[in-house]
Amino acid sequence: MRQHKNGEILWYQFEQFAPFDGRITHGIFARQGGVSHAPYATLNAGLSVGDAPALVAENRRRIVATLPGHPPLVTAHPVHGTNVVEILPEDITDPAALSLRIATKADAMITQARGVGLFWAYADCTPLMIFDPVHDAIALVHAGWRGTSGAVAIRALEAMNDRYGTQPPECFVGIGPSIGPCCYEVDEPVRAAFAAHPFADRHAFFSTIDIPDGNGGTRPSLRLDVAASNRAQLLAGGVPEERIEDSGFCTGCRRDLFFSHRMENSRTGRHAVVIALR
Repeated sequence: MRQHKNGEILWYQFEQFAPFDGRITHGIFARQGGVSHAPYATLNAGLSVGDAPALVAENRRRIVATLPGHPPLVTAHPVHGTNVVEILPEDITDPAALSLRIATKADAMITQARGVGLFWAYADCTPLMIFDPVHDAIALVHAGWRGTSGAVAIRALEAMNDRYGTQPPECFVGIGPSIGPCCYEVDEPVRAAFAAHPFADRHAFFSTIDIPDGNGGTRPSLRLDVAASNRAQLLAGGVPEERIEDSGFCTGCRRDLFFSHRMENSRTGRHAVVIALR
């Protein structure tokens, strides 16, 4: 990934998107350079964690000001599912439409509208940016374990195909920072959720490691690699391997850069991920 710094704001872009800088703008923001106080310090972009709305608004203003093109942010209400919503130009220009869109329950947004920043704030779930340069279409996906067990990335590609004619072999995908198996212990109901969806189950990356049990011994710990599972699904869905770029960041390990809901005991902020057509 390409690292940028604007004052105290640290942000990243995918290398493979660099040839398209004139056509898209995107950014994954670290947690520095904002105005929020602990435990949301400092560039918290999430409104649902208990931070002061005025501080979040200032943080989002700084994010927009940092991104090339300064696209206004549009989001939906993520619920860890597989619903896909299309963002239309009027969602930015019409306050009523924008209010309705923000309330829409969805974990993937797609658009061909220019100058609209698809935005979510993350703190362990996997962000997926999809760019179709042939049809000038983009998607932003919020893939937690529930969405991944339902193949939300494939749902997004299917929706792009239905609306825009997108073909997976033509797409580029960036996999953003998310919690890795080194930090992400799950339970058997999570494995069962994947088993209920054969496609997701075939491409899931579960492992078991031994960890201290607190009594001087060890116990088995079930782990899930959400990023690798999404990568495998994208490959199976037809996206070429050379067109998928993984950030390589684990949010649990790199709490100096990103927020981690799991590793910070639920009391933390959310870092911003944005992609827009220019």
